[in-house]
Amino acid sequence: MKKGTWIFISLAGILLIIGFTLPITVHPSADTRTIVDHTLHVYSAPECFDQADLTNNLEETTYQNANELEYESESSCTDDVFGSEKKPLLIAIFN
Repeated sequence: MKKGTWIFISLAGILLIIGFTLPITVHPSADTRTIVDHTLHVYSAPECFDQADLTNNLEETTYQNANELEYESESSCTDDVFGSEKKPLLIAIFN
């Protein structure tokens, strides 16, 4: 093979290894589906809705809107779902 081909293959391999080993912090998207309770001024993740003790004054909105309203998280379950986590760079890009 030519010298340029080996350089290209080596560079691609190095970038691939870096992509799978370099951790980055991933936060929830601003448009993540969220349920807010306007009576209690709290928000809940849909996954935690069944365990949540909410009133009937509910609205489905985005995570960004719930933060703009300055509502608090309803439970530790919601904190876990909307928490940031470390993932390898390539996994974070394709998730």
